[in-house]
Amino acid sequence: MKDLLAWFGLKRFPFDKNLKTQELFETEPLKECFARLEYIKRRGGILLLTGDPGVGKTLALRAYVDRLNENLFRPIYTPLATLSRADLLYHLNRLLGLPNRLSKSAIYLQIQKTLLDSKEQAGKTILLIIDEAHLLQTGPLEELRLLTNFKMDSYDPFILILSGQSDLRRIMDFAVMEPFQQRIAIRYHLPGLQPDETQRYVAHHLQLAGTREPLLDEQALRAVHEVSFGIPRKIGAVTEAALTYALFAEKRTVTADMVLKVKNLEG
Repeated sequence: MKDLLAWFGLKRFPFDKNLKTQELFETEPLKECFARLEYIKRRGGILLLTGDPGVGKTLALRAYVDRLNENLFRPIYTPLATLSRADLLYHLNRLLGLPNRLSKSAIYLQIQKTLLDSKEQAGKTILLIIDEAHLLQTGPLEELRLLTNFKMDSYDPFILILSGQSDLRRIMDFAVMEPFQQRIAIRYHLPGLQPDETQRYVAHHLQLAGTREPLLDEQALRAVHEVSFGIPRKIGAVTEAALTYALFAEKRTVTADMVLKVKNLEG
């Protein structure tokens, strides 16, 4: 049986999803994203992070969380965004490790007190990350807005990051979301990569996998960018599929024709 790693002299698959955050290739969009995350870390409040599927939102957040001072911040992450407004509060209550309460109002007050006490008594800011936030309905979003109201709406003791696909921006444009819109401190839409960054992204991952050889020729790299639209997850999938095609064709270098062929097979 043919083996991709042995054929190309790789130590691992180049676009494996369990990438260590220290190995992350910091593209210009990621640098912009980190700058905004640093801003919200200092300021507190709500950050809205959007982007197309596969553009790297969750990876960026994972890298950001790994860099936080654990003595000053307590990150809490959940991708569970398909909850009702009451269920969302109970879910957050469990994530915070708080005892169950019978009424929604008791849960709400308990969560708010915990967020405030963590900042003011323990000196540790809670960073709540809700991933897949484009799946949130307006009811749960309204519940989150109410949770951010401290000291008669004059204080931001915790950080809320809503991360989701581009639809999240459209949801925020609804008239009913205007009160929430006004509370967002900063927002960022993570774009795909430019052609030169796509080439450097592929080279970076191939180096991580153990080769410095240019396994894709220049035209192939341009083709990868065109068919992937510069979206990192698609770049990885297309490149690995093209490498596999080259393996079975017993070629050591991927050409643009191979990239286009595997893309057509996917279609």
